[in-house]
Amino acid sequence: MPLTPIHVRGKRKAPSSKTPKGLDNPPQKMRKSLGTVLAGRATRTRATLESLPYEILESILLYSTNLSLPRASLIVGLKLSNRATLLRLFIWAFHETWEQSFGIPARQRLLHVGQSALLELPWAKIDFILQAQQAWADRYARDRWYQHSLPWREEFSSGEHDHEGGLSHFNARECFKVDYQEAHRWPAFFATSLQWRGQDVHPWTRMPVELISGPWDDEQLRRLFWLSRGGLKIGNEGQHVPPWEVKLQCLDNAVLSAPVPNSLVINCLMQDWIFTDLPEDEVRKQRVSLDRRIEWGGDSPEDKQTLRQMRTALVFVSEHEYTMPR
Repeated sequence: MPLTPIHVRGKRKAPSSKTPKGLDNPPQKMRKSLGTVLAGRATRTRATLESLPYEILESILLYSTNLSLPRASLIVGLKLSNRATLLRLFIWAFHETWEQSFGIPARQRLLHVGQSALLELPWAKIDFILQAQQAWADRYARDRWYQHSLPWREEFSSGEHDHEGGLSHFNARECFKVDYQEAHRWPAFFATSLQWRGQDVHPWTRMPVELISGPWDDEQLRRLFWLSRGGLKIGNEGQHVPPWEVKLQCLDNAVLSAPVPNSLVINCLMQDWIFTDLPEDEVRKQRVSLDRRIEWGGDSPEDKQTLRQMRTALVFVSEHEYTMPR
């Protein structure tokens, strides 16, 4: 019986008998309107300032020196409120001034942008300032010479600290503590004729108004002394002089209405500027109050002498012939 032949397809594909033809009417591409395109772009997520990591925000803050950046939003403020970030910002603002105070030759123009604004911020307290100064010294002035700017007086010194200083002598907290305790022993008007100020602050930096007007708590007194010891002297060339209302507040809180005249404030602030350009009627009122207190008050002989010196300044202020009492 003969076999039935079977056709098996090989490896090669059989040629197609028909070639596909293109469509007679292909669908046209739809064009979007301008409104549709803009609406689509608006819905896309964009990187916002708040979404940036704090490292980038910190770099923006340091390079721009824009102290309003933390107030851009609550989230940005929280990211930039880290103490390490604030320390780096403070050190950046005071770096050149501190370089010069440690013996680096003075440049033609020191950077002082931001010092005044930083000192007015609520977190710039004396503890923070000393921490920043110590952190700077540990990095840039570890082996440099440091000497106290306060004149050494045996009657006011405890004798437990070397005021002559030396290499690697600087310790922000310890040196400040010694100077502050010594300044507290000074009588009123003792420092007006002495060269006792260093250069921890640029001379054109403004003193915060709250430290001028008073009243002062312990932290504010320490901050006032640090700024005064650091070279901030109101009335110098380029310095902003407060209005007469602030001057009267200072005089009233430090001497006229104080239970005991504040010798530290007097030595830090009472220079020629505070006794000039005061209204005559206000000067007359304060002089009458001083006369009554000197005559009838229960102040000690030392405090009455301070009141008399203050009265002398007020008497001569209208004639502009006043020189600081010694």
